[in-house]
Amino acid sequence: MPAHANSQATSVVIHSLHEDLRTNGIIFEWLMIERMREILLTGFGPYGKEKTNPTWEIARLLNGKHISGLRVKGVRLKVSAKEISRQMPSLIDSIQPRLVLNLGLAPGRMDLSVERVAVNVADFTIPDASGRKPVDAPIDRAGPTAYLATIPIKRIVKALLSKGIPASVSNTAGMYLCNFIMYTSLNHIAKTGLRAKAGFLHVPNLPSQAAEKYSRTRTQTPSMSLDTMLKGIEIAVKTSLQ
Repeated sequence: MPAHANSQATSVVIHSLHEDLRTNGIIFEWLMIERMREILLTGFGPYGKEKTNPTWEIARLLNGKHISGLRVKGVRLKVSAKEISRQMPSLIDSIQPRLVLNLGLAPGRMDLSVERVAVNVADFTIPDASGRKPVDAPIDRAGPTAYLATIPIKRIVKALLSKGIPASVSNTAGMYLCNFIMYTSLNHIAKTGLRAKAGFLHVPNLPSQAAEKYSRTRTQTPSMSLDTMLKGIEIAVKTSLQ
């Protein structure tokens, strides 16, 4: 075969390979987008003296619902550092969500608090559901000191307030499981390079919880209805995805 014919044949093969790689790249990108059709929304079960936890009720009621074209996957988690360390990375890897929104109960808070930062410290004042009570312990010894939420915290607060829902930016998620799960989620997303946003919202007690506490201790506790919380979390999700 003449040399020029060999050169032409090689060029055709290289061009074909480039086209295949480009096509495969587009297909891979499309498959990744298709996989990221879900929102991972987590809530906790009861803990300490809190016999009910509105965060699980929110996750349960929103489970299966579509918000901004994405399906909500509501998951209940045990208030356990060991379980969170095991389950959150597994959930994120299997679901490949577009958004991870962790919820937690903060008795005494008066509004929906959008957390700004998660720090690499576990310093529990009470044992978790597995009986563990770490003191000044790193969540991940190889992890960074802190992560900032990747959801638009101030836009979320503005959107909530515009709908008459009390809300604020919070600069501390505490040192218990709420900070632990927020850090774990952001840390895993950063390590895997997943193109997902993540953040954390604290919610107040339910009115029924506030009434029970007053009956028992004569202590007045701020509260918010479940309907208002549901509306607020939907707004937070929509705003995060914009």
